[in-house]
Amino acid sequence: MQIDPPVLPPPEPPRPDPGLPVAAPLELVDVAAEYRLIPALRARAAMRDPTLVLAHAAVEHLKAGRIAGPAGAAPTRFANALADLAVTGRGSYDLFRAGLNPLRLLQLVGQRLDAQQLAPRPTQAEVDAAIDRTLDRAYAVAWALRGTVAQRAALRPGLGWVAVSAEDDMPHRPVNMAAPPFEQHEVVVRTPVSGGTLALATRFFVACAEPPATPPAPLPAAPVRRAPPDPAPVIPSDHHVLLFLHGHGSGAEEALEIIPALLAEGLARGRKYAVLSFDLPNNGYSETFDHGVVAPPAATTFPFLPTDSTPIATPILDFIENFVVAFVDAVDDATQRQGTPRIKHRIAAVFGGSLGGNLGLRLGRRSPMPPWLRNVVAWSPASVWKAKVKHDPAREGTRVTRDNFTREPVDVPQSRVDYFHRVYERRDGPIAPQPNYWYGKSFAQAQAYITLSRWARREIYNQSYRLWHWRLACEQLIYSHVENVVYGDGSTPVRYTLNTVRTLLASGEEDNATFVGIYGATEKLGKAMTGTPGRLLLVRSTGHSIHVERPVFFAAQIASFLAEDPIAPPGRTAATAVELLLDEPEPAFAAPRSSFAPVALLLLGGADQP
Repeated sequence: MQIDPPVLPPPEPPRPDPGLPVAAPLELVDVAAEYRLIPALRARAAMRDPTLVLAHAAVEHLKAGRIAGPAGAAPTRFANALADLAVTGRGSYDLFRAGLNPLRLLQLVGQRLDAQQLAPRPTQAEVDAAIDRTLDRAYAVAWALRGTVAQRAALRPGLGWVAVSAEDDMPHRPVNMAAPPFEQHEVVVRTPVSGGTLALATRFFVACAEPPATPPAPLPAAPVRRAPPDPAPVIPSDHHVLLFLHGHGSGAEEALEIIPALLAEGLARGRKYAVLSFDLPNNGYSETFDHGVVAPPAATTFPFLPTDSTPIATPILDFIENFVVAFVDAVDDATQRQGTPRIKHRIAAVFGGSLGGNLGLRLGRRSPMPPWLRNVVAWSPASVWKAKVKHDPAREGTRVTRDNFTREPVDVPQSRVDYFHRVYERRDGPIAPQPNYWYGKSFAQAQAYITLSRWARREIYNQSYRLWHWRLACEQLIYSHVENVVYGDGSTPVRYTLNTVRTLLASGEEDNATFVGIYGATEKLGKAMTGTPGRLLLVRSTGHSIHVERPVFFAAQIASFLAEDPIAPPGRTAATAVELLLDEPEPAFAAPRSSFAPVALLLLGGADQP
């Protein structure tokens, strides 16, 4: 690996603060509980029955309509929030998009009115008007979240705050957080687990240097009474694909900061890039599940005391690595079925930081090696440290992260507050709150991005997210790229000596937190990777999130590194033609399920201190 001298990047162009989502009406959330929805709304979200929820909303709209003037504003907001919950959660939306039964809706409204014994008894005209208001709101929200980019841009601002409760019904698209300015898609990824295969729906988007020409999508006529169709993903055949792997606790939007500069830098070098960014398991707006489905909690093992001989096992990290490969298979299979250009033979690189950097390094020595993996760009990677076990003074952090996913397996009312306190506020001796390590001290907008990340996590927080967060944090602390494949067994190779894929390894000098020291560890690792082609990039006056802090500079470095790889122009080669004939993949795309937004949710990969 080529070792470049540390470089001081030029100043980045100015950019505005990221801003915050629309504020929720205070009567509908519990501010002290990290803006959790009030119990009356959560109870409806937990029903996951859109027709029943809409019936409740229609009755509340009817009652609000009887209150004249400003006094009716709060009841109307409550009624709208109920209608929102019929379409913002993944479970409810799956049923909503399959079609509503008008007769059942009318019957449920009648039953609700009978139970409440409203006086005077509403007329049929009042009932019909209330149902119309309810359906108009629900369908407007559905189109504002799932319509085309143009439709979302036109419809979303007028809706204001929209109710969502991930603790009761996980959202399938950004709701109050800004959505990416690209079409969003969903694919079912089938990943091997012990005893079978785990099929999970995950969201992704594609940003192309030259987007495919599509006719402008008309805005739906109001009131529209059908769910929006799902767009088919298309990556033009002359584009190379860059697969983005986000950080711990983050989501697909993390790529948005660097995408514009990266696409521009590619074009400047005669290459058209398409960035494919997706939600890793239990992150972003992917389908959530219990971590024990992958492996029992006790399967994550490590030696704690100096005399322990317990082996190190990281089944969650292993699963995520397999998930990345399965995701590529799923998208490639789906493009074949829909008759659009396939992607495998056009992947120029995987790139990502923190957890994404960790995964990139793992993929760079995967066996068997995916034939599509040509280049890895890994920055601020987790697990470049020695395993935090046995004699390491940071082993206590490993124990606490383990306790956080084993001792509190079920959410209680305080779990949400405790999680956000641990991540965003709690100090432990010399260890500052986690977000303090996400950005370098020279990044002036750090606090604005940290605040935005807290709002984003409120939208997707649930029990599965919390437990996955702590278990993955624990596994990244005990996994190490600089130790033997079998911990403590010197007869097995050191992991980094197995990395054969061309790699750009990068780190910022301000990413040197106590007990972790990612900058120093990455520098040491890069200098030791003498058998790996590529280069080590050390960046001055920059912290953990290089792609957020220095997007223009870093995009140029990535594009320059990739331009040195003499990859063939995208197209169907003889090899890919044979591959097309031999492939018999499973169906991949999900059946109906349910302005650049600088959403930096990046968690310091695996270095969570309790």
